[in-house]
Amino acid sequence: METNVNKIPFVAILHAYQPPTQKTSILDRIVKNCYLSVAQALERNPELKITLNMNASLSEMLEDDYLVVIEKYAELARNGQIEFLESGAYHPILPLLSQKEAKKQIEMNRKINERIFGSIWKPRGLWPPELAVSETLATLVESLGYEYMIVPEIAISGNSPFPTPLLTRLPVHPSAPKLYLINRNRDVSNNISFRKYSSILNVKEHFSQLQTMQPEGKLVFASDLETFGEHHRHYEKFLIQILQSTDSKTVSDILELPHQPIVEFRSSSWSTSKEDLYRGIPFPLWAYPGNSVHELLNFHQDLISETLEFLLSKKDESDYEVKLALKAVAKAQHSCQTWWASTKDHFGKEMIMEGFNAQQSALNMTLMAIESESDHIILKGISDRIDKRLERYLSRIR
Repeated sequence: METNVNKIPFVAILHAYQPPTQKTSILDRIVKNCYLSVAQALERNPELKITLNMNASLSEMLEDDYLVVIEKYAELARNGQIEFLESGAYHPILPLLSQKEAKKQIEMNRKINERIFGSIWKPRGLWPPELAVSETLATLVESLGYEYMIVPEIAISGNSPFPTPLLTRLPVHPSAPKLYLINRNRDVSNNISFRKYSSILNVKEHFSQLQTMQPEGKLVFASDLETFGEHHRHYEKFLIQILQSTDSKTVSDILELPHQPIVEFRSSSWSTSKEDLYRGIPFPLWAYPGNSVHELLNFHQDLISETLEFLLSKKDESDYEVKLALKAVAKAQHSCQTWWASTKDHFGKEMIMEGFNAQQSALNMTLMAIESESDHIILKGISDRIDKRLERYLSRIR
């Protein structure tokens, strides 16, 4: 019988998110195919562990109509099978926000999930949406009291010997000397996410090879939770097979590893390539120079942020209308509209316009709270012109 002594230590980090604009029919399908299926599979295997990020954007939707999902994951956490991760509430690209806005997103995520999950919501680490990171973000995350942050391999790849296939040391950067930077194994993560392993035997053989090279190392895998059951039907069964064939651990279980200082920490995401970094484009799917739709959406978002900043200089956050504006702006910062505008392989006009409409709604709510007719006329005029220009750009694309 195989014991945990013979198994590779395996940290499975899963990211659960749906945009605030998600349709009920789609969410219903994902709940059945993925969220409930994965939870039930873990319930049947109480020895297995995962680390889970669930953005407040999704938690709020589940609280409204699928409370059973919340209850199941909360119970799994109480049983020690799940360690929760913090994040930005509405899945923004945190390094593209101001430090104040990024902090607000993280604090909002914590408050919402504490209300929904209760006292079991006690994350020690943070999952940056799309693993989009920067030195400034690391400093902020450390200042908020988190012990570690999940990062892409490429963020630390300028430091020898990082990244290594298995973790034997935890990198830390001078910008946040008390924050462990936990990088996932990109090859293994992509192999699992895109079904490149033909069988569980293939997985075991690969993992055994890695363990032979680094006997004391820990393997970190990270992917979307929706990979298992939604993107690939019934794929949660394969996830369970992988967890059963390894010594499954949470991130906190491996924080005893020694740390090692690094010099370079590159702004990047899990979709950033070496060529992107060479060209100075750290977040290519959300802010690509020359992408007209990206530039319009990001300019419009900056306009909203500046308007909100003006509002906060005039009114307190406790004001009811200010609270509504803050929530609307946070929701409008979700990353999906720019992601859907990033490449021809996943170009979606409907998702782009839904995101832009959320931005316009946030701007209108902020202007209503300001209560200045002259500001309304000028800023609404700018927003309407952006809307028309965006529609013209999209009309040229089939």
